Amino acid sequence: MQTNSRGTETATGYHPADGTDIRQDHAKQGAASPGILTSLIVFTVLLAALAATSLYNYLLFHTIAELVAVGIAIAVFTVAWNARTMRGNSYLLIAGTGLLFVAGVGLIHTLAYEGMGIFSGYDANLPTQLWIASRYLLAGTLLAAPLLLRRNPAPWGVFAAFTGVTGALLLSIFVYPVFPDCYVEGSGLTPFKIVSEYVVAALLALGAVAVYRLRGIFSPRVAGNLIAAILVLVVSELAFTLYISVYGFANMVGHLLMVLSFGLFYVAFVETGIRQPYAVVFTGLARSEEQLRREKDRLEQYLDIAGALFVVLDRDGRITLVNRRASEILGYPANVVVGEPWIERFVPPEERERAHALFLGLMGGKSAPVYARTPVLTAGGGERIIEWHNTVLRDDDGVACGTLSSGVDITERQHAEEALRQANVKLNLLSGITRHDILNQVTVARAYIDLTAEDSDEPGIGNYLARARTAVEEIQKQVEFTRDYQDMGVAAPVWQRPEDLINESASDLALPAGVRVRTDLADLEIYADPMVKKVFYNLIDNAIRHGEKITEIRFSCAKSGRDLLLLCEDDGTGIPDGEKETIFHEAYKRRHGHGLFLVTGILGITGMTIRETGIPGEGARFEIRVPNGGYRGDNERCAAP
Repeated sequence: MQTNSRGTETATGYHPADGTDIRQDHAKQGAASPGILTSLIVFTVLLAALAATSLYNYLLFHTIAELVAVGIAIAVFTVAWNARTMRGNSYLLIAGTGLLFVAGVGLIHTLAYEGMGIFSGYDANLPTQLWIASRYLLAGTLLAAPLLLRRNPAPWGVFAAFTGVTGALLLSIFVYPVFPDCYVEGSGLTPFKIVSEYVVAALLALGAVAVYRLRGIFSPRVAGNLIAAILVLVVSELAFTLYISVYGFANMVGHLLMVLSFGLFYVAFVETGIRQPYAVVFTGLARSEEQLRREKDRLEQYLDIAGALFVVLDRDGRITLVNRRASEILGYPANVVVGEPWIERFVPPEERERAHALFLGLMGGKSAPVYARTPVLTAGGGERIIEWHNTVLRDDDGVACGTLSSGVDITERQHAEEALRQANVKLNLLSGITRHDILNQVTVARAYIDLTAEDSDEPGIGNYLARARTAVEEIQKQVEFTRDYQDMGVAAPVWQRPEDLINESASDLALPAGVRVRTDLADLEIYADPMVKKVFYNLIDNAIRHGEKITEIRFSCAKSGRDLLLLCEDDGTGIPDGEKETIFHEAYKRRHGHGLFLVTGILGITGMTIRETGIPGEGARFEIRVPNGGYRGDNERCAAP
């Protein structure tokens, strides 16, 4: 079905605000009305003829009435089944399929009717049982159809369900005779049959109520015919509770009303469906189209308002959508760039190979970066640097059908970052030269102090010289510390494996005999400054220096809410409670260097923190808190602390 055509929209009940299509729709409805009116006249004449037939031969009347109902039911099924792939909801499918099986049971009922002589050995109870079975099946169908309207079950599943129910009913009548008697010769209808007619009437009434409550999903004409058909069926069932003889007047009235109700079904499903094949039965499809159109317009409005660029590519890498911001950056209207190959048109030549690899990796489901920073070409011949977030789009079968990329123009920021980087390079160069010169002078000063100490025998002078040496050594430590602090934060953070860094640090330190480092971090990675190795180096070094009785240093992890804790524990003497905070200060025991102060600065670059939580006398315990998003990999072993 061509749901995007303007003509279809009109036929299904969707009307633009200008009213033109409304007038066209009324014209179409007016053209269709004479055909429907003719059908109703034909059915009226048919009912009169049927009534006259009963006066001549009731068996002939009954056979014709039942066959008319069977024929209409089969016609409804034909329409429903052939329209199953373009249905807006499941009412037509369920109702049409159910009517087919009702027709099947009704045909057997017709052949089993008293006087037909086809089923020998049976009395009037058999056709009455088949009748009640078909009524229950019909009532259940007309009640289930609106209740399951939005479920959209599979067509073959619906067919299989009706096959099972119908088969069970026939087996209960012919093979395993457990179906209750409905008619007894000489006394007429059984209580079960009468009660069943009332139950069927009640179920039909509920079905009519359900259709009325959902009438907005149907076209007005179809909803009216459906409700009328079901209500006529209710009256028909009530008529069938009154007769005593299967050839009686009440039985005839019931059959005439049944034929009338099926005539209304014919008008609703078949007559209108043939005359208006694309939307006669349901307006739900048109309303869905209208809603989708509104949602699309709203989405495009949101995309245009957004400050980010949005670009959608199909599986061939061609542009299918760009928002207003992307058009502004590229310098082309959206309708000009749609259909163009993105990489060949807007990616600089030197970047195209990398862009192709990224796109193919995304479409092929291979490991590909979700975030990418690439330049794009603009209409004026310039370049803008865009930071992209890429997402794969998939169809209903889960197959990749394109990509959605949202981007931010970081051109000015990139230039500012580059200028800042150049300034840092110059400052670091100046700092390095100055530090080198200072250390050279410190070396000269220490040499003169040593020479003076050798030439002087006076105790007082020797004491002063020792203090001077200590001061010079402290200056040397301070200057050397600036080298580490200067390098911190210069390079961008990267993903690193703590286990590898810990093992490298342990090897660099040449652990004393009897001391071992144990790790239990597997493939865990953290996002940290490249200098994070110094964190683990200093933790191990401090444990060895100050742990005294230490024999083991353990690194593990634990979850704390959404954050991760990296734990460094040892079995040394621990840290006194009064010093747990001050050990991270710059001035803490300067004679031991600035290790933990440096550790705090390195971790803080990517939002990590550190604290000491060990028990004095039992060992030190450092907790490095890694915020959510700053860790990845195998952390299942990281249980709650």
